[in-house]
Amino acid sequence: MQTIDNSLFQVSVDENGARMAHLVSEADNYDYLGEKETEEGMAIAFPVIDQDNNWASKLPWTVVDKGDTRVSLTLIDTPESYKSFPYHFEVMTTYALEGNQVKVSFYLKNSSHKELPFSLGFVLPTPWQGESSINKISLNGEDHGIDVASTDFKLSEENGKVTAFTDELNLEAGQSRNFELTLTLK
Repeated sequence: MQTIDNSLFQVSVDENGARMAHLVSEADNYDYLGEKETEEGMAIAFPVIDQDNNWASKLPWTVVDKGDTRVSLTLIDTPESYKSFPYHFEVMTTYALEGNQVKVSFYLKNSSHKELPFSLGFVLPTPWQGESSINKISLNGEDHGIDVASTDFKLSEENGKVTAFTDELNLEAGQSRNFELTLTLK
């Protein structure tokens, strides 16, 4: 488990799946992602949101950069993944604390010599109901809340989860692309 913090929040990131396991307020020790260790946290889905083919949860992630307020993990294809998903790729996910925000960046590089089809998603469990607009969902509880915002993802909220996802996209051979999601904590 990797931990980053600032004076407002502490974030724990599990190297298995590069998921954000805990997001804790330093002021009152409140965990925005749930108090139970069994909670799923904020999970990543790549190259498809289907759990049976989710390499983000099946392959090992490696910590490649760590500071007090940021951590970056990378995922690279393996011979085993290539058999089922015949593409070479590199994925880097970075969690960075900036004041009362957690910025989640996703970098994808297609190392293949052919076009790479993919979709990308994040799933954030939440106990609150939300108000949605085009690029933002505001979730508010009695004493806490989160705004989830992105221009790179479609956002939806239902059944106690916020999902940020892309439609299926194609990335040209040798190209890369960045995606970002911002959580503003209240």
